[in-house]
Amino acid sequence: MDKNKYLVVKGLAGLGNRMLSALTGILYARLSGRRLIIDWRDPTFSVNGSNAFHDLFLCSMSEPVENIPVTDSVNPAVWRGNLSQSATFMRKPYKNITEFWKNTSIDLTRLDYDEDLLIMWAFHGEIELLRNHFKEPFQEYSRLSKEEILKLTLQNDVQLHPTIRSRVNDFKVKNLNGRTVGVHIRYTDHRAGLFSILDKLNTLLRIESDLIIFLATDNIQIKKMFEENYSGVMTTNHWYPKPGARIHDNRACPDRLESGVESLIDLYLLAECDYLIIDSSSSYSYVANLISKAEKSNVFDATRGDKLAPRIRYLSWKLMLRLGLYSWGLNILSKIEKYKKLF
Repeated sequence: MDKNKYLVVKGLAGLGNRMLSALTGILYARLSGRRLIIDWRDPTFSVNGSNAFHDLFLCSMSEPVENIPVTDSVNPAVWRGNLSQSATFMRKPYKNITEFWKNTSIDLTRLDYDEDLLIMWAFHGEIELLRNHFKEPFQEYSRLSKEEILKLTLQNDVQLHPTIRSRVNDFKVKNLNGRTVGVHIRYTDHRAGLFSILDKLNTLLRIESDLIIFLATDNIQIKKMFEENYSGVMTTNHWYPKPGARIHDNRACPDRLESGVESLIDLYLLAECDYLIIDSSSSYSYVANLISKAEKSNVFDATRGDKLAPRIRYLSWKLMLRLGLYSWGLNILSKIEKYKKLF
């Protein structure tokens, strides 16, 4: 490893996206022989500009520094003089997400950069862009799938902060002391396949009626719907925004770091369940599957077919918020589910 060469992984979007980006960065740093800095000082989870990554995780690869080394030897060049800025801030001039990524994150298919400092970020685990680098001494990766590589990296290089792990264990002992099914439903700017998830859950409960349901969701109305329609629903105590508004990047959040901790607790409790029902189009659900201890046959993915384009999804989210569909719409659905059980 070259002590004067660094890779900086910036945080962007929600927890699942950030974790997948960090895993990609860990692999790239290892492949390129660079020191690694995972920089989550942006206000999504950070308090007073501290690096939230190290409040949430332990990672032997990532150096727990609060300041990035100052240099003009930077790639992409747009980061020169902007090393302390967040990826969210750097996004402002770009309307096209592809153009934004191309201009503010290195090309992961290359390892031969001369610059001292490289900057990257990603929304997903970009393993396929690294495939051509899997040569000796990294040949073992070439035989593994994308999910296997991400899972292995997560297991070997990233652990929950001990204080968060303790909270996960305490909740599990007190509340999940039987056979469990973990259900994750994101229902804000990204909407999971709700009907498919409910169908899979109802089918499973007809086979094992005594299952404890552990629900992780970002929508308080989803929580209410489950509590009205199912017995034995367990949820952790955490802050919810108004129905339909996303938790991360929410100005109303009273404690952004604690919100990140609460999200991690839910994520790792999902992984402890005997069954898992998810929509893996959500990066959070995707990561839950990576760390899940459930048998493969006990993981049910309710991902629908092709989704609408990001711009259309964003506009439909805003319209649903304005019309209140995340409140009264889900109230109606809850009543429908209740009546369905009568027949």
